[in-house]
Amino acid sequence: MNEAVNLKGDRLIVMTEEEYRTLVEDAGDMALAEQAKIEAEGSPGMPSELVIASLDGQLHPLAAWRKSVGLTQAALAAKAGVRPASVSDIESRKIDPRLSTLKALAGALNLGVEDIID
Repeated sequence: MNEAVNLKGDRLIVMTEEEYRTLVEDAGDMALAEQAKIEAEGSPGMPSELVIASLDGQLHPLAAWRKSVGLTQAALAAKAGVRPASVSDIESRKIDPRLSTLKALAGALNLGVEDIID
């Protein structure tokens, strides 16, 4: 980047096309990140150890999210309006839950269904 002065004495910044494209791309990335932050407002976050356990298959995603917000299986079940045994069976991978059950559980956690499926 270089500086220049026009005939009026205004300072100008002169940059290469590559520098300009990088600047525009960075601005776009920042705008996307800010929009994601706004959209995620109120959504729970997950500690890294639970993320890793979920990704490794050691912990069902539903269990990881439930633990990250500090709920017991019974408390999540009550909040979602499902049976506690259903939460237990889903987390232990004993059953393939109905979509309506997944929607209720995801809603109780303020998440999308895709966030809690294995």
